[in-house]
Amino acid sequence: MTEPSALLPIDEVARRLGLRASAIRYYEERGLITPTSRHSGRRWYGPAEVRRLAVIRYWQQSGLMSLADIAGILAGPEHSQGWNQVLADRIEALQVQIDRMAAAREYLEHILLHHHAAPDGCPHYEALIWQPPGAARPHSHHEPPIRSLPDA
Repeated sequence: MTEPSALLPIDEVARRLGLRASAIRYYEERGLITPTSRHSGRRWYGPAEVRRLAVIRYWQQSGLMSLADIAGILAGPEHSQGWNQVLADRIEALQVQIDRMAAAREYLEHILLHHHAAPDGCPHYEALIWQPPGAARPHSHHEPPIRSLPDA
């Protein structure tokens, strides 16, 4: 049993973790967290629950995961049949995001290095803005522009 002195009220937990108390209550509604105790009309959390909230915060902020995915990860492989699939799906989604961000950085660097004004007319830039979503990005800034409009 957790010592009463180790328990923290919801407002203190929220402050320490940089969360809103309403977010913690929402996580409770979603079944992600349960207060250690309730007394005097307040929710109180022990070290294990505070750590669980820190895990939830971490995955939401840095892993860009939904609460459903976080719940699956927190349940662990012994409680969630799709645990491995949740992890594999998140790894794949993060790789797609990494690739998109690397491409965006590459194009911004291209603009910074090769254009002192707007990059309008640059074949590299024009190929980028006219390519369909998910298409392979051009590898050379010497490629001719693609002049088709995206489907409406």
